[in-house]
Amino acid sequence: MGNISKIDIFTLNLIKGIGQKSLMNLINSGYPITDLIAMDEDELGGYIKGSGKKNAIDTIQNHYHEQQENAERELDNLKENDIDLITFWDDEYPFLYKEIKDPPIFLYCKGNISLLNYKQSIAIVGTRECSDYGRKIAFNTAEYFSEQKYNIVSGLAIGIDTAGHKGALESEGLTTAVLTDIHKIYPEENIQLANTILDTNGLLVAENAPGTFPHRGLFVARDRLQSGLSLAVFPIETDVKGGTMHTVQFAQDQNRLLYCPDLESVPNYPSNFSKSRGVTQLIYEGKATAFNKSNYKNILDNLKKHKLLLWNKGGRELKIDGVQEQLIIKGT
Repeated sequence: MGNISKIDIFTLNLIKGIGQKSLMNLINSGYPITDLIAMDEDELGGYIKGSGKKNAIDTIQNHYHEQQENAERELDNLKENDIDLITFWDDEYPFLYKEIKDPPIFLYCKGNISLLNYKQSIAIVGTRECSDYGRKIAFNTAEYFSEQKYNIVSGLAIGIDTAGHKGALESEGLTTAVLTDIHKIYPEENIQLANTILDTNGLLVAENAPGTFPHRGLFVARDRLQSGLSLAVFPIETDVKGGTMHTVQFAQDQNRLLYCPDLESVPNYPSNFSKSRGVTQLIYEGKATAFNKSNYKNILDNLKKHKLLLWNKGGRELKIDGVQEQLIIKGT
């Protein structure tokens, strides 16, 4: 975090005209907030980009303490609502997010924040318009891997996401819901599910401040955080286009494993179901590995290797339950 405190980071974020890149520039400058306030317009302007630059400079130079008071009120409000604010520079910030493109600067969290750096997470995702077969596959897959001590990550949407969360809860395991707004739960019919997740040592997390107006772009951006927190993504049912395929693309960009159910091995599965075409395509193109119960053990082995690959970057040694595990990777 350098010389800027958490309250100052949050204050700068609230200033109109300071976007994520400008905020990063200001914090990475190494200057304490008192020095930034004292800078002349040209020097300060070197760290701030965009059309709101003039307003941002004026606010920092002349109205900073007023903005800080606003920030303090908002932070108090978060605390009153049991919401933890995690910044990019905090120890609790997910290590895996620091390795992805466009990592969020802020995370608004409710519940078990240790899951942000839980080393065994998988994402179970899919269409809202799922079949009963897909719902059962998602539930059973989540239940099995939860029993193997995996944190089940999903987006709390109806359909496949809901089945994934419920499968984890059924086994009394861990589950994380990545949302667009941690305060106004969407969809409303899953408010009780969100509360159950919190009551069972799970986590709700969003990168947007509570009360942010929802729009499609937020849900697409949210998808990168589901895959980013996970070792692997399991798309259960999806058409060739849609939100799930955004998560798939992010998973590929982030070097996450992809597993899709072998629907041909599911008795009586409807061969013409449109929401399975994406899964079939991913397997056919070799982008995802087909799975069923027969290769669960192989998947667990691959997940363990991938965990070591992702977490041992830069020569770091991963320790789990006091036992050192290390993967030697040539060329790293």
